[in-house]
Amino acid sequence: MSTNKIQAIIWDYDGTLVDTGRGNLNVTKKIVENVSGVNPNKFFALQNLENYYSVNKVSKNWRELYKHEFDFNDEQTDKAGKLWTEFQLNDNTPAIFFDGIQAVIFDLAKYKQGIVSQNSKEKIISILKKDELDPYFESIIGYEEVDLLKQKPDPDGLVKCIDNLTGLLPGTVVFIGDHETDFQCAVNTNQVFKSEKIDVKVMSIGVRFNFNSNDSEWSVLPDFRVERAKDIVEIVKSFY
Repeated sequence: MSTNKIQAIIWDYDGTLVDTGRGNLNVTKKIVENVSGVNPNKFFALQNLENYYSVNKVSKNWRELYKHEFDFNDEQTDKAGKLWTEFQLNDNTPAIFFDGIQAVIFDLAKYKQGIVSQNSKEKIISILKKDELDPYFESIIGYEEVDLLKQKPDPDGLVKCIDNLTGLLPGTVVFIGDHETDFQCAVNTNQVFKSEKIDVKVMSIGVRFNFNSNDSEWSVLPDFRVERAKDIVEIVKSFY
C-alpha cells in the first residue's frame, strides 16, 4: 500500500493559483469571433464574467465548452485550441494570485511542486516569472503537452506531471483544484495507478476562491475542502 509520505504537490492554475477569469473571458471572446465570425456578445456565456463562470462550472473542459456554448464542430474546436496560446500571450489582462497563495507555495517549498492546467504553459510560466515564482515549479503541464482529446478530466496530464516530479515513487501526491473536473481527474488517475499496480495515491484538495465553489451538484468531490489558502498547509502537515 502507498504510504502517507507526500512526494509532490500539484496545482491546477485557473481559479486555484490565479484569478484568470477576466483574462480568459477576453481571450475566449477573441477566439470565438476569429473562428466563427460571430459577434461574441451574442453568446450568453460571453456577455459577462458571471455568465462565463457559470458555463465553465458545468463544462468538464474547454472542448466541451466550445462545442456546447458556441456550437463549434470538431474542426472549429481544434482551431480554437491552436489559437489559445497566441491569444493568451497577447492578452494583457492582469492575472492576480489569490490571497495567501504565494505564502503557501513558499511554505510547501520542501516538496516538489507542479502545475497541471488546460491553460497555456507559456502563459503560466510568464505569470510565474513576473512574481519570481517559476523556480518553485519543476513541472508545468499545459494543454499543449496533452493530446487535445485527452484533456482533464482524463488522467494523462496529471499522470505525466506526477511521473516528471517523482518518477512514480510510492507515496501520496496532493492535487489542488477548484473544479469538479479536477477531482474527476484525480479519481481517474488513481484508477490508472491501481490498474497498473503503481503504489501512488492522489489526494485532492478543493479550494473555494471563486464562483466555481458551489459543489452541491457535483458527482465527484475532493477529499478536503478549504476556504483559505493557509488551510492547505495544515492539511499537508497532517500527512507528514
